[in-house]
Amino acid sequence: METNEHSFSFFAAPAQSTRPVRTMGIKEAYQYVTLDQKAMEATFELRKLHDDKERRRFKASHFDFACFSGVFSYRKDDSLVKHSGLICLDFDHVGSPNQLWNLRERLIQDPYFTTWLLFTSPSGDGLKWVVGIDPGRCDHATWFRALHNYILATYRVEVDEKCGNVSRACFLP
Repeated sequence: METNEHSFSFFAAPAQSTRPVRTMGIKEAYQYVTLDQKAMEATFELRKLHDDKERRRFKASHFDFACFSGVFSYRKDDSLVKHSGLICLDFDHVGSPNQLWNLRERLIQDPYFTTWLLFTSPSGDGLKWVVGIDPGRCDHATWFRALHNYILATYRVEVDEKCGNVSRACFLP
C-alpha cells in the first residue's frame, strides 16, 4: 500500500461491491492498468463484444475498479474517510483512434491541471483522466462543475456527468 496524499479505495469485481479491498496510490493504479494480466485479458474480451448491453454486463462482472477521489469505508458519497485530492474525469466515445490520441496528448499538456494518470477506457473508445484538485478550496462537486466547463470550453468535449459524485467508480482496464 502506498502512503501518500493521493491514496484512494480499490474494489474487486463485481461492480456491486461496496466495501474496498484495499487502499492504493497512483503508482499502484498505473502498474495495475499497464501490467495486470487478468485485467488485460478482460479488456481484450470486452473489446471483442459488440452488443452494448452485453458489454455493460461483462464490465460490471469482470472489472475491478477504483474510487480515485478518496478513501472510503463504504462506496457511498457520505462514507468518504479522506479525499485524495484527485478527480477522475471520463470521456466517452471520443471518436477514431487518432482523435483519442490527439485528446490524450492535449490533456497531458494541459497548463492548468496536473495529470496523475491517463488511460484508455475499457471499451477502447474513451479516456479516463485523473487530475489533481485542492479539496480545501471548494467541494468535489464544485471542482467537477468547474472542470466540466473548462474542458468543454477548452477541448470541446463532454465529460460524463456522473463523475461529479465523489464516490464515482472507475473500471480499471
